[in-house]
Parts: sequence; C-alpha cells; structure tokens
Amino acid sequence: MTASVATSSAPMVDAERLLSILGRVTARLRILEGYALQDRDDLLGDRVRLGDLKYTFQTAIEACIDAAQHAVADQGLGVPSSNADAFRLLGGADLLDDGLAKALAGAVGFRNVLVHDYVEVDDAAVVANLQRLDELRRFVGAMSRLVDPQVR
Repeated sequence: MTASVATSSAPMVDAERLLSILGRVTARLRILEGYALQDRDDLLGDRVRLGDLKYTFQTAIEACIDAAQHAVADQGLGVPSSNADAFRLLGGADLLDDGLAKALAGAVGFRNVLVHDYVEVDDAAVVANLQRLDELRRFVGAMSRLVDPQVR
C-alpha cells in the first residue's frame, strides 16, 4: 500500500484557452490601430466607421474581460465582484501593474456605456480612446507571460 501526498500549488493556466482569448484581443487591436491612423474628423463624420469602431472597442474589451476572468480563476485569486474587479485582483496579485489594472477597470465602464447606453456616447471620446491602445497591448503581454514567462 502506498501513501499519496497532497500538494498544494497554484493552478496552471489553460494556455490554449488563454492564448485563444488573447488572439481575439490582438485581432481587434489590429483593427483599432488602423482606425488610429485615420483622420479624426473624417472618422467622426462617418457613422458606419464610427459604429464599427465602437463595436471593435466593445469586443476588444470583452475579450480582455474574458482573459482576466480566466486568469483570476486559474490563479485562484478569488471570485471577482465585477468584471472591473477581475483586473483589480490581477493587479493585487502583481500580474498587472496597478496603473494598468486601474485603466482596464475603467475600460469596463467604457464598454458598459457602449453596450447599455447608460449615457449619451461621446463620439469624440471614443475616437480619443484610440490613443490608449497601448493599454490593450500591455495587457496582452502581461497575460501572455502567464503562459510563457519569457514574453516581453
């Protein structure tokens, strides 16, 4: 008869699942980067492109939320009280720097405005958020390091 020894270690990240989610963020980022190169006034005057921009931001942020929730669960960080809290938990565990965690928690609010029409959406503010794409890039990098610590 052999004795088994229970070990407690942090859960492993489901690499395939996380990389799939991060691929969605990266695909949206490519679209957003294309919009960032366009003339601001032309973009604001084109309802079709502006609508696509809003939808692309929405789905990029939703994919970030999915990745954050996945990482929080896999790392055993507790149950987030909200989508924004998932980013705060990642920050508290030093998986995201505090500034990035706060920025992404704020992005959840931006996504909610886009989806739920709590308030009138300020199109100029939507276009201005194209200057904040580095936050999404940094998030992809941080989450990629859960799979491969060598990722920069």
